[in-house]
Amino acid sequence: MADDKKVFVLEEHLQDKELDLNEYTHIRAYHACRPIDIQKYLTEGLQIISRKQALKASLDRIKSDFITEEEIKKKFNENWKELDDIHKRVWLQMNKEELLSWSGHYLIYGSEFINALATELGCKSSLKKVGIPTIFHCNIPLNNISSFSIMDIEEGIVSGDTEDISIEVDEVASQNIINYEHPKKVLDLYCNMMYRPNYGELKKLGYISDKL
Repeated sequence: MADDKKVFVLEEHLQDKELDLNEYTHIRAYHACRPIDIQKYLTEGLQIISRKQALKASLDRIKSDFITEEEIKKKFNENWKELDDIHKRVWLQMNKEELLSWSGHYLIYGSEFINALATELGCKSSLKKVGIPTIFHCNIPLNNISSFSIMDIEEGIVSGDTEDISIEVDEVASQNIINYEHPKKVLDLYCNMMYRPNYGELKKLGYISDKL
């Protein structure tokens, strides 16, 4: 029942010295990315990435007049072989501010895998022209998180180590995405400068959001 839902929100418990997450049904966490189609995320949820999906995303996002599709595919195949299964899962962050600072690259360049691919191909900056910087607000069911991770989260919060609390799950169902936002500025650690998305320009390129 919806009335039985009890969501743990980190910002409301930063001073807690005792914590039992089993008293809650869900944990609020945030996923940062650059979706090409926001509505698809809201309809289908967040899912583990497959090889087929990752290849399509790489070809859709990596754009350069100097790089052929075959070169992208070759580099993709090399990198995909080295990618561990854990990095194909859905990763979220309990501390939203982390996604605007030390982990801002997800909002600026998209997934780490494609970011690395584009960097090796020498066209990372082109990723800024694809998709819309978006933070999805999610309520993650506690039973979707391993007991080991729950204990680790509890220890971190009680000890005051709350800057970076990551969660990895198999999926986030669409009904558990409760909101989303488009940040006005994000720290780009690669050049140690503040990145301010030009949403007007992205709209001209066809990337549309109801919140812009």
